[in-house]
Amino acid sequence: MVKLGSGFCEYEPGKWSYWLYCPDETLPIVFAVLFFISGIAHAYQAWHYRNKYMPIYTIGCILITTGLALRAYTAHSKDLQSLGLLIPSQVFIYSGPPIFSAALYFVFARICYYVPHAAPITPYRIVRTFISLDGICELLVGAGTGMFVNTQAPERQKIGQGLLRAALILQVLLIIAFAYFAVKLQVNAHRLGLKGKWKNSLYTLYVCEIFIMVRCFYRLVEFFEGIPGHLLLHEAYFYALECIPMIISTGYMNFMHVSRWLPRSSNIYLMEDGVTEAEGEGFHDNRPTWKKIADPYDLEGILDGLKSMVLTLAGRKPKKERVGRQVEEDEVQIEARKSSTVGVEDGKV
Repeated sequence: MVKLGSGFCEYEPGKWSYWLYCPDETLPIVFAVLFFISGIAHAYQAWHYRNKYMPIYTIGCILITTGLALRAYTAHSKDLQSLGLLIPSQVFIYSGPPIFSAALYFVFARICYYVPHAAPITPYRIVRTFISLDGICELLVGAGTGMFVNTQAPERQKIGQGLLRAALILQVLLIIAFAYFAVKLQVNAHRLGLKGKWKNSLYTLYVCEIFIMVRCFYRLVEFFEGIPGHLLLHEAYFYALECIPMIISTGYMNFMHVSRWLPRSSNIYLMEDGVTEAEGEGFHDNRPTWKKIADPYDLEGILDGLKSMVLTLAGRKPKKERVGRQVEEDEVQIEARKSSTVGVEDGKV
């Protein structure tokens, strides 16, 4: 038996492993069990807190568990030249982290709904932007993985390597942008004097994203090294820099679940005084449904705002826009629904 991380291996006379090493038989089972347990815990917590977005974590755990189970079966059966086992295993494992990131983007949007006065960007724009780009990452991973692991087609392998590089670069950029908006929200909240346990959910996001970033940098170096690269030839790096950071990330979310510090109802949000909670919508897109679909980023509203700014700088009084009137109407409705005694503790409304 070739030892873990020994590089190229010949498991039978004349037969070389497409994995570039002889995969360990025990570690994939251990990590598959850990991710499965974490996924079950996420499913229970999503039900317990009546959380609509955290089941995404369960999907990510299932994908990684499936990939590791295929890896364990391949190692045990010694069928190391089967692309039918190698490709699905890698696709499932590579797809898990972007799924975790998508869940964190939803959480961040939920926090912005709760503290709308400190939000650096509207929540629906967060979801539409980050989730759509994260979906592109998943497509690039799915298309690139199958080509990259197929050593029988060098030209397609180069294309797959390029697609995976692009996916990882995009994911890193998304994480950096996410970190910027998260820190911006925290700074805004500090300036406004918004305090409370909700900040613990923001700290949880920081920790989870740090470990996802570690994994992304590992994969980025691996794919830029190419085949045969040092990281690809040694299985120990896969467990140290992929499995361990990802199980810490998902496990930390289990122990420090964000729903413990956010209200179950998305209609509860914090007022500007930092103490009073109100029932209503801190953010609301009042446009017709067809406009939301045709112009998800409200470019029309952005252009109207720029037009008003130019007219103001030119010394001309801009006409009162529909958006301004709607904001005033919303504020009146919010005041009517305002409650000074609404409290949220440990996720209970």
